[in-house]
Amino acid sequence: MDCKKLTLTFRFENRDLMKYHLYFWSLAITLLFVSCSDTQELYEVLPVTQAPSLETAKIVTDWSDLYLKIEKDLQGFRPAPTCRALAYIHMGAFETAVPGMEHYKSLSSVIDGFQPPVLKYETNKINWPIALNAYYARAHRFFLFSSNPAQVGLINQLETIELADLSQGVAEGIVETSILWGQSVANAIIAYSETDREGATQIHDPNPASYFPPAGTGLWEPTSPDYTSAAFPYWGRVRAFAAKNSDLISLPPVYKYSTDPTSKYYLDNLEVANRVKNITEEDHWIAEFWSDDLTGMTFSPPARFFAIANQLIPRVHMNLEEALHMYCVLGIATNDAAVACWKSKYIYNTERPETYIRKYIDPDFAPILGEAIGRPGLTPSFPGYPSGHSTFAGVGERILDHFFGDNFEFTDLCHFGRTEFRGYPRTFTSWKDLAEEDAYSRIPLGVHIRMDCSEGLRLGNVVAVSALGLDLQK
Repeated sequence: MDCKKLTLTFRFENRDLMKYHLYFWSLAITLLFVSCSDTQELYEVLPVTQAPSLETAKIVTDWSDLYLKIEKDLQGFRPAPTCRALAYIHMGAFETAVPGMEHYKSLSSVIDGFQPPVLKYETNKINWPIALNAYYARAHRFFLFSSNPAQVGLINQLETIELADLSQGVAEGIVETSILWGQSVANAIIAYSETDREGATQIHDPNPASYFPPAGTGLWEPTSPDYTSAAFPYWGRVRAFAAKNSDLISLPPVYKYSTDPTSKYYLDNLEVANRVKNITEEDHWIAEFWSDDLTGMTFSPPARFFAIANQLIPRVHMNLEEALHMYCVLGIATNDAAVACWKSKYIYNTERPETYIRKYIDPDFAPILGEAIGRPGLTPSFPGYPSGHSTFAGVGERILDHFFGDNFEFTDLCHFGRTEFRGYPRTFTSWKDLAEEDAYSRIPLGVHIRMDCSEGLRLGNVVAVSALGLDLQK
């Protein structure tokens, strides 16, 4: 290949990068005057700086914060598609930096079917934060697939700002190879995600017309006020990464449907009716603090634990290597929890308390979900058992305990400053307490009975243990 041809190829394949970073044109000019037979020869004329240590996790939390900001407003993206996106995004981020990690090895050693690209450069010629910035931008544009132009603009803006900051004092050759490496890993994780045809297609059809819920006493049916059809009824077919098949289904309901006022089933529903009707200020605060149900209001319930982790990373001075590993495991566990929970929901098809309570306890019963947007009485459009919130809480409990320990006080600032609902910070002394409050907050909200929440917590813990069991350490 002659020099002229190489220069034109470089400019064409990287035109998007050129648009934002004018200094790359000097690199194209330089290429006209050096030997062009191998990209590696670029380093003979450009200063080579030592790639940075993996000390700061700021690049991770910056992109995680942007994910949460965009995800808040994406219609049809919760709860299942966001779990899938969080897994693939953070798996790929881990894989982007793993060649430079001292303590970890590639996901390809534990994840069937995933093949990362081959790193063609020496690791000291990759700036890992710059590579991650390029990776995150490409991955966010793809996995946040329903983003509008303004939201895509936020992704592009953060990519540009981070690159301008990270590239100061870094040789242009290293900047370029780092960007190319991050983009190549993004392309690999995207291609791998597409091999899961169930996940790749279901994310675009949250309420499939092909599904007809079974009819019968005690079985789920669409609820007021919208009577929305079932959401993600086939999600149990989506790819899981770590959980064993036996872990991808919850235990059967511990007690059977009954209208007998002395039965456990009746008493569980009566508890919901009474907690909502006689709701205390504390219960109202807890119910709204953990809700995260409403698109446009907050990020989703599974994303909540990424928001919590963002608060913890700087507090404990977690470095980049540790943060990437933590988010990778949390993403995998969150994905597998959604698969297990939604598979179980549509196996057991248990009705929501709203349906039961209106029939047998209080015909005027309505959940408080939706009050923050002036539409009280909402109920999520899928079966009750097990609770999704509680399943994600079980995941969060086990993962956060593993990575951060359980011996310090934590104040959750996720909704600090919100005025539409009770978002005042709440303080916890253990992850178990936090997870249980999250799980059982669904009772005073009016959308789950206790049985749903208890099993969700158990199931989430089981799935998290499987994700923690992935052998990624060297």
